[in-house]
Amino acid sequence: MVYNLSTRDMTKFANFTLIINTLLFLSMTCDEASRLPASQGPAPFDFVLHDTLTVGDVAHLTTALEANYARVAQALAVDTLPTITVQIWSDEQAYQDAMEETLGARFPGSRGYVTGDRELRLLYHRRLSAQKEAVHEFAHVVSLNLNPDFGNNPRWLWEAVALYLADEFNDPANVAYMRDKAFPTMEELNAGFNASKNIYDVGYLLVDYIISEWGQSVLIDLINTNGDIPAILGVPVADFESGWHQFVTEKYLSSR
Repeated sequence: MVYNLSTRDMTKFANFTLIINTLLFLSMTCDEASRLPASQGPAPFDFVLHDTLTVGDVAHLTTALEANYARVAQALAVDTLPTITVQIWSDEQAYQDAMEETLGARFPGSRGYVTGDRELRLLYHRRLSAQKEAVHEFAHVVSLNLNPDFGNNPRWLWEAVALYLADEFNDPANVAYMRDKAFPTMEELNAGFNASKNIYDVGYLLVDYIISEWGQSVLIDLINTNGDIPAILGVPVADFESGWHQFVTEKYLSSR
């Protein structure tokens, strides 16, 4: 049987077909990831949610990122940023799979990482640390917009800057080796994620010392020179280490 369709009927049919195809496409992709409308205003984030996460699930993360956007960018003297994609998983296996596919390695225990100066990825959870972890990864992205060659170069400063800007203070009196004055060396703090987590204990304290002794602007100079302590701070690395040890002892440990 052959139907003769008028132009009006053909238009209706085409529109109906488009609607059906769109619904089929959404049904096939919604289980993999859903994309929130890009945030407007001064905080250009593009959120992509995996593993059936909803807007309500991640509100604590999106709010933290948008609330800290201007502060972190200003702290690192970055005037403009590109739209930043934020991918969030709730399934740790899927999160690690995506990490291995992108970075070529898995980092058990990781709750976030960046893929460059335009994207950060997070593992969803509701612990109190989640918001700071999101800001931590955002600080990594901003620092890459300041110096594209800064990623883990050097690792101690890469993590220390993010820890400080995310206000991830860890009281050295609660860290056994710090309490015993067994301070790690800068070389030890450059160990990879899977080899040592010490930098996460002390990173905040390193930047605290740098800013207290040399000022905020010096931190930006250190990032731009990939942590060249002698050139920027004017002291040998050994003297920087001993000065940091004294600073932490006097400020945080002397009365304990």
